[in-house]
Amino acid sequence: MSIVNRGSESVYDSGPQLLRDVWALTAVAILVVTLRFIAKWRVHKLGLDDLLMGFALCLSTVGSVMITLGIQHGFGQKVGDIDAGDVSKVIMFDYLTQTFALAGGALGRISFIVFVIGLLVSKQWHRAVFWGLVAMQVLVNSMFIIILFVQCPGHASAIWEHSDKSKCWNTKVQAYYGFFQGAFNSATDLYLAVFSTCIFWTLNLKLRVKLGLVTLLGLGIFAMVAAIIRTVQTRVLASYDMDPTIATVDYDRWLYIETYLVIITASVPFLRSLVRSMKSQSTSRNTHELSSPYVASSSTHTARTRKRDSSMDGKRMITVSEGNASNDAFHSDGHDDTHDSSGRFDEAN
Repeated sequence: MSIVNRGSESVYDSGPQLLRDVWALTAVAILVVTLRFIAKWRVHKLGLDDLLMGFALCLSTVGSVMITLGIQHGFGQKVGDIDAGDVSKVIMFDYLTQTFALAGGALGRISFIVFVIGLLVSKQWHRAVFWGLVAMQVLVNSMFIIILFVQCPGHASAIWEHSDKSKCWNTKVQAYYGFFQGAFNSATDLYLAVFSTCIFWTLNLKLRVKLGLVTLLGLGIFAMVAAIIRTVQTRVLASYDMDPTIATVDYDRWLYIETYLVIITASVPFLRSLVRSMKSQSTSRNTHELSSPYVASSSTHTARTRKRDSSMDGKRMITVSEGNASNDAFHSDGHDDTHDSSGRFDEAN
């Protein structure tokens, strides 16, 4: 919030602070995702999850541009301080801002789910649950976007032009669905974080490595907290009497914090190999084969990268490599349950 002096008048304007917050998050997300692509490219492991994350970042960045245009037209100022012709533009850009943020956050979560499926999931029923989660992410978030633009049937522009408002849905419809959508996204973030960390906590790793991996894969908890706070802010969507050009400033801020935290926290684990390559000077390598009771396993092997141990039959193998800076972390070769599926994680000495 800030007070801007215009001649002899002081005008309330929360837009500049919102602009700084959004673009600071945008810059961090662009940097982290770029480093993610570099890390995956180094080991020739760019995959579907990376494509989805890149698309999520693009959508979110477009949303940052939309909020910038809205602020230029007066978003964050009281409606009485904005030119009458700009009010409808402000509201239009606000709706577009929310649309791109919702789409970016959903794709970011889907990207992480696809990564988890390829790395940690081999049981068929687990795969069914996770692909069902992907479908629900698409459905739940798409429905919220659709509601934004169909709540004034036959005349969507009435939302920001203030015409034919009597034909629009009750604003509580959007707000109540927003509560549901936010709760669902929060639950998804929690489930993904807990599932991933539980898998690695059961593995036969050194405590230092285990804590590191659990921390990296559990960063989605921060996105969950942001999603909860944003969900609480959804109550402003149900209010008729609030100033439409300032009412959703905090809602949009937390929506973008949530979206960019999803993108950042889902990409940070891939940066581990870049940090290792800068720190490690050793060229030795020790490879250990580990099993997890949470995942079903595989029966075949690749002779060049791992050895089959008869005591490990019936369990899925996860390989941890130590000491070689050229090895890269957090990539997987995902296959069906009838094939070997292993994730490799590198540990610095």
